[in-house]
Amino acid sequence: MKKKYIYTTIVALLLSITISAQEYLYSNQNKLLGTINPSFYGFKESASIGVSYATQKMLNENNFIQNTFAFSSFYFEDYNFSIALDVNQFQISDLGFNATQANLHYIYKTQLSNFWTLNASLSLGYGNNRLDFSSLVFSDQIDVFSGNISGFSIDPVNANNGVSYFDSGVSAHLHNNQNMFFGLSFRHLNKPNISLNEGDKELKDLFMSVQAGYELDLNPINRSFLPENSYLFLYGSFSKQSTKSRISLYQEIVLNNFSFGINQHLNNFKTVNLTTLGTTASIYYNQLELGFNYSFEMDSKKLTGIPYNYFELFVVFDFSKIVRRFDSGNNSRFYTY
Repeated sequence: MKKKYIYTTIVALLLSITISAQEYLYSNQNKLLGTINPSFYGFKESASIGVSYATQKMLNENNFIQNTFAFSSFYFEDYNFSIALDVNQFQISDLGFNATQANLHYIYKTQLSNFWTLNASLSLGYGNNRLDFSSLVFSDQIDVFSGNISGFSIDPVNANNGVSYFDSGVSAHLHNNQNMFFGLSFRHLNKPNISLNEGDKELKDLFMSVQAGYELDLNPINRSFLPENSYLFLYGSFSKQSTKSRISLYQEIVLNNFSFGINQHLNNFKTVNLTTLGTTASIYYNQLELGFNYSFEMDSKKLTGIPYNYFELFVVFDFSKIVRRFDSGNNSRFYTY
């Protein structure tokens, strides 16, 4: 029973460092651009739906973090705007913590020239955080002689089981119709109070992120040993929230209906740095893409003596190929008018 207390403490420590405490950042960010910048829901000017599931196991089989994300978007061609809805649920099993947020996004398209398009979005969200206090262990519950944990505590807990809040954000991205985009996003403009303690304030800090992507056609004249539809996609982002920051870099090769790549992430929390390495792969079948990302922390074992890894699985159905009559083997992120 004493181990449960130690595990819970370490989980809380790693949570504050690697998940940035207030924000979950997907390792499949290059595949799910809307998770970091909602204006990308209007990128291909069509409808799309998707689901992603992530798990982070630590210490033992009963101690893990889960994150589930789902989205849908629709483009109104006659009015040059898109509407998107996404829902994110974050759970820590051993701490009994559950955070859910639903967001509605309005994305407006502005055609700047024949080649460049600006998409700007406004986001409104509703969130709820809940904590099961029966899963927590207080100091007076631990018997220092036997290591056992009793089921009762006399420590006063001046807290609620849950807190609800409204959230807001803005974002934008600029892209051409060939091979390049740039993005900027802000979350928690209203800095909602997410404290579970009555009378206290724990404001969600402003979250800022910049993104850039570039795609290179590896076989433009179809004279290489590579398949006709072969692309190299390079993507990077920098995110900052209070004293926490993260740099994410992705390199991905798309060969017809298959893609694979690697990614690197540098997380900084005050004086602590954590480096994450990952690999990703996906397959395409008509309008459907199914993929995964496996990542692991390079430095977590030095900090806590334990390994720390992530696994993410996603499915996306993109209607743009139907609308634009793409070749089923052409899985470029961009399109030509």
